[in-house]
Amino acid sequence: MFLTPLTVVTLSCLIQSLVANNCPLRVDSIQVEANFTLDRYLGQWYEIEWMYDGYVDPAFLYEDYTHVYRRQQDGNITDTTRGRDPVHNHGCLQFSSTIYLTDTPGKMLFNYSNQGDIVNYWVVETDYTNYSVVYDCKQLNPDGTCKTNLAWVYSRHPNLSDDLRARVSHVIENLCLNETLFYKTTHKNGCSAAPNLDSVVG
Repeated sequence: MFLTPLTVVTLSCLIQSLVANNCPLRVDSIQVEANFTLDRYLGQWYEIEWMYDGYVDPAFLYEDYTHVYRRQQDGNITDTTRGRDPVHNHGCLQFSSTIYLTDTPGKMLFNYSNQGDIVNYWVVETDYTNYSVVYDCKQLNPDGTCKTNLAWVYSRHPNLSDDLRARVSHVIENLCLNETLFYKTTHKNGCSAAPNLDSVVG
C-alpha cells in the first residue's frame, strides 16, 4: 500500500487526536523537571527521536544530529546544532539558535535558527547525565488539551540503553503522546565541525 505525504499527515493528525481524546491531559497541568538546574543541563546532547506536526520523507531525515548548549553573558543559552544533510551528500551542516530563560526553571523558549520561530522548550524530565524529554504544545484545544504536539528525546550518548528507553517511553505515555509517531535519528559519523550553514526540520 502506498501512502501519499498528505495521507500520512492526515493519519498522523487523526492518531494524535484519538490519543488526546483517550488521554485528556491539560497542558497547564504538565510538570517539568523538579528543581531544574541549568548548569547541569548545559553541554552536548544527541537527538534520539522527535515528534513533528507534519510528514517528513525518510529520505530527508537528518543524521548525527546534536545540540551543544552554552550559557551566554546575558544568562540565556546558545544552541549550536550540527548534523548531516542526506540531500547534500550527507555533508555536515551547522547553525545556531537561542534558548531564552523564563521565570519558571525548566520552562524555556526556543528561537529556532534565530529566525523568530519561537516554541516552548519544556524539560519534562532529565537526569542530566543520560536522557532528557522536551515538550511543546504548538496549538491548544478549547478545553486546554493539546491539539498539536511537538516533542524531543535527547541523550548524552548516541543511543539509549533499554532501561532508559523504558523510562523515556513512560514519560512519553504520561504526556499522552504516541511514540510510534516519533521520527528516529541515527548516529553513525558525527560532525565535529561544519563549515556550511543551513536550516533544517527537527
